[in-house]
Amino acid sequence: MVVVTCGIGVACLVFLLVPSIGAEVFPDLRAGGQGSDGVQAGNVTPAIVPPTDDEMLESLIAGGSVRLLELSVGQIGALHADNDSFLRSQAAEMVSFAGRLRLDAAALEVSPENESVRSRFITALDEFVTAGTMLENGIPTNRSVREDAIKHLAHGTELLSGTLQNYTAASSAAEPVGSTTPSDLVAGAAPEFPDALRPGERFIYDDSSGDNTASIIVWGVARSGGFETIGTKPVEYIPEPGKVYLLVPVRVTHLGYRGEGTSSRIRTPAESAFTLYYNGETYQPLQAPGPTSRGGSYSSIVLDRSESMEGYLFFEVPEEIDLSNAYLQVRIGNNKPVWHLDPTKSVW
Repeated sequence: MVVVTCGIGVACLVFLLVPSIGAEVFPDLRAGGQGSDGVQAGNVTPAIVPPTDDEMLESLIAGGSVRLLELSVGQIGALHADNDSFLRSQAAEMVSFAGRLRLDAAALEVSPENESVRSRFITALDEFVTAGTMLENGIPTNRSVREDAIKHLAHGTELLSGTLQNYTAASSAAEPVGSTTPSDLVAGAAPEFPDALRPGERFIYDDSSGDNTASIIVWGVARSGGFETIGTKPVEYIPEPGKVYLLVPVRVTHLGYRGEGTSSRIRTPAESAFTLYYNGETYQPLQAPGPTSRGGSYSSIVLDRSESMEGYLFFEVPEEIDLSNAYLQVRIGNNKPVWHLDPTKSVW
């Protein structure tokens, strides 16, 4: 019981140390506590150029921390209440979510001064993955295993708190008071991508080993006033007033293996690698909800030769969005292809 109290105390300490998180950890959750993760339309930031990898690291830390803390508190509460089914779902989601964040963070080419921040963030993620792995099969019968899992959650939370504080301090120091920032110069200006691909055009790339080649296509954007997941426990997704869901279909295909490496498989880009640009603001997709009434959702998977996958990215955007000013970018290693989402420019 002492360990449980300690774990909850650590989580509460983070809220005190980083007040901006407090309002985000327990938002007004839709449909029984399930909804979207990451940077939502209400938290958009002006931009006139694509974000740097340092900025993407900051986004991963800020956006991922909210859900990680929520999952940590959820697991500690489930252990305390002996709620086995809830513990399983929270732990499994933590393993998956923290694992994706780790892959995304490791793929970034951050500046030397932010290497220590990334390292601390990855170490925190490893703690969360370890804890989730220990708990995803339900409440441990061995008390020591239960206590070790809570210690990993507490340690991960402490590391995450330090990462947030260090990154906030570094960001503040890097921008002196009175400096001229891009948003000061052209607030609300939309980024321009003169070489953007048209909907339906294919971007071909090699993986980091150079042994595998894949392609990615974006096309046929659709709007939706809401949707629900398909399964034994459907979850309804309803956008905020004045907003709509933008469904962007993405298809990734493994074109072939031509190397002498050890693997002929390739991992598709994570959802967090995609960024929607519209009128000077950026939007991140919702966490993949799985099969829905509108079709399957896009998520990162491993493809072998000749395999392909496709699904929707779900963005919550202003309902008056003009697609002639909307662009979708994806980070694939050093490549950052962009598609213009204007349907009148489609190649199909």
